[in-house]
Parts: sequence; structure tokens; C-alpha cells
Amino acid sequence: MGLTIYDIAKEAGVSASTVSRVINARPGIKKSTRERVEKILRDSNFSVSEAARGLVNQTSRMLGILVSDIRNQHHIEGAYMIEQHFMKKGYCSLILNAGDTDESRAEYIRILSSRRVEAAVLIGSVFQSEKVRKAIIDYMPTTPIVFQNGEFDLSNVSSVVADETEGTAEAVRYLYNQGRRNIAYINSNDTPSNRKKIAGYDKACAELGLESILSVSGDSAEESADTTEHLLSEHPELDAIIYAVDLLCVGGARRLLDLGKSIPKDIALIGTDNSPFSILANPRLSTIDTKLFELSSACSDILEKAIENPSYTEHVVIRPSLVLRETT
Repeated sequence: MGLTIYDIAKEAGVSASTVSRVINARPGIKKSTRERVEKILRDSNFSVSEAARGLVNQTSRMLGILVSDIRNQHHIEGAYMIEQHFMKKGYCSLILNAGDTDESRAEYIRILSSRRVEAAVLIGSVFQSEKVRKAIIDYMPTTPIVFQNGEFDLSNVSSVVADETEGTAEAVRYLYNQGRRNIAYINSNDTPSNRKKIAGYDKACAELGLESILSVSGDSAEESADTTEHLLSEHPELDAIIYAVDLLCVGGARRLLDLGKSIPKDIALIGTDNSPFSILANPRLSTIDTKLFELSSACSDILEKAIENPSYTEHVVIRPSLVLRETT
């Protein structure tokens, strides 16, 4: 049987309450006393029962993080950044794959509630549905929640979003200023985020007097390659394409090179997200940087404040920027 808090106190020559204050990082303890107690805790491999501590403090020290598809690299990287931030604060993060339907995502809100998480993060605009909103009202009406790249008009939900409308519009303007006049856009899933990107594309095309050439691809690089080839057969005049995510751009670039096209001489390409794909691709992709690090950092900062003060909410908009590499 391991040492108890009373054993640690006896060995350190202090009271059990002093040991408790050291464990919980409370102030008002002499540095020498704190260091002595911490050494004994380390040497004895003392482990605090978070469940027991939660019963006393009425806290779980548990953070819930929902992503709709854990295979989505962009979303899971955001989850990782947030998890690492709160791990340093003594929190255990429960990262869950919430599924591809509104019903499934709403059910995971209920699951987080049953796990008594102190706060939650929703990563991805697909959570922006009425079913998820109602589930928050029903199961987590006072729990601090931050929505990364989505918004709810609820008093306990903060938001951090990338201005993808303006980010995509800026990409169109850049291509126009480089002399491109036949600029297409290839989208994938119908999500609130992708609708904003299309709105930015249409907005810039209207401003510049360009024809809007929109096509829809599946999620994979191979599907994007086929969509790109089909689009080019219908519009051989194309001299630029913007893609909803970098992975689609990778597939499109590969197919265009196979077709004998020179990138960017014949056709310029821009992806979205500034993901690792954009750097590993050959040629390296120009891309719309949606500022994942800034998004995740802002989510962490807001949620930390909301945990301390549950009435605190904040709504942040982050401006994407264009990263220029070898495809423009």
C-alpha cells in the first residue's frame, strides 16, 4: 500500500494540510518547506486521486474536446495544441471522435456532460447545427465552451473563427494581380466553413469582373485529381485554381503535372490551411494560412478565463494570410 498524505506529512515534519496545499499548488508556504515536501512526494511516487480530489473540490479537472473526424489532420493538430496547454495546467483531456452526423455530434455533447467535464472545445464548423445547439442547452447550459471555427448565440459559448471569406477573397485578388483571369475554385464537403470560402471566392470574382467557375470534389487527393482533370477539360482556358484544403491541391497538382502542365507557368494553384501537406508537396504549395496555432492558442486562453469565471465569454476573429511558395 502506498504512502498516505499523513505519512508524507510525518516524514516532512509538517501538517497534513500543508502537504495538501503543496499538492494543490496553494500559496503561503515557505519555499524550503514546499521543496522538502515536493521531494518526498517525488521520491515516494505519490499519486493524487483526481476522482477523490474532484469530490472534495467539486471539480473534475477534465476537459472535453470534440472533433468530428479524428483522421482530419488539421482538426487533430488543433486538439493536440489545446490538450498540451491544459495538460500543463493539471487537466486531463478527453478527445472524442464525434462522428459525421448532427445526431451523433449532439449525442457526444450528452456524453461529455455525463463525464462531468469542467469545460469543452468544439473543433470544426460542422458542429454548427441546431441539433448540437439544442444539446448544449439541454445538457451543458452553464459549462464553459469554446467553438473553434464556429459560432452559437449561447451565453456560455465563446468562439474563435478564421475569416475564411476574406482569406479566400484575398487569394483571388492576388492571382488577379498576377495576371490570372480564369480562376476556378474546387470545394469538398458542404460545411459552414467551406460556404464562407465560396462566399469569399464569389465576392472577389464579382469585384474583379471574373467568371465564377466552381466545382465540387470528394475528400481524397485522387478524387481531387479527377475533378481537376474534368474541370480543365471543360475550361481549358483556366490559368489558376484555388482548393478548399491543401490535400485537394496536392491531388490536383499531381494530375496537372501528369497532363504535362507547367506549374505555375501554365496554371497557378493555391491550397487552404497551410498544413504539412503544403510543405511536403512537390511543388510546394502556396496556401491560405488559416492560422491554426493562433486559433488554438486563443481557444485555450479564452477557456482558461471561462473556467475561472464561468460568466466570461469572448468572440475572436482571426485574419488568414497568404503563404506564397512554388505553385504561384
